[in-house]
Amino acid sequence: MRKGRPKVKTEVRREQITQTVFDIIATKGVKGLTTSAIARNNGMSEANLYRHFKNKSEILESAVNKIGEGLLRNLETVQSATSWKPMLKLRRLFELHLKFIESNKGISRFVYSEEMHMDYHLRGILFQIINGYMSGINRLIKEGQAQGDIHGKIDPQTLALSMIGIIQMITMRWSLKDFSFSLFDEGMSHWKNYARCISAK
Repeated sequence: MRKGRPKVKTEVRREQITQTVFDIIATKGVKGLTTSAIARNNGMSEANLYRHFKNKSEILESAVNKIGEGLLRNLETVQSATSWKPMLKLRRLFELHLKFIESNKGISRFVYSEEMHMDYHLRGILFQIINGYMSGINRLIKEGQAQGDIHGKIDPQTLALSMIGIIQMITMRWSLKDFSFSLFDEGMSHWKNYARCISAK
């Protein structure tokens, strides 16, 4: 008697399905993100897909939460490095942010998509994620200002927004150029100038 394929745990399958969202959007855009495409990319039927998610909206919500988990995990990584100076923590967070986006190409196209901005629920979740992430960067900058490493006369919120703004602009160019250059290399070349601008030394 032939044995069937080993059963994949629900948590693992949900993670695979969520990752597929970014893979499809990276190559076909949000318009190409259909439940049939998601199911096909995971080697299952649409009926089987609905065993793991109630509908497409729930899949998209899982994708937004995955973005949040990645960003906040990076933030926790640098915050736990208690022996590092704040400027080093900021640099490492900048690096991790670039690597996270570069390894999940569909994130940039998903975040800027009409589907995201027209869905009240999804954009609300993303807004909360961004606020939490910004608050973490803010704390790192304030820590650096208190230690005299970061310019103390500039509002920390402005410095945090500037850091994120650099990443967003480079990411948009990278997406428009169809990911044809290294996001990480491009980003780190701009980090040098940003670091000079905010350094108190």
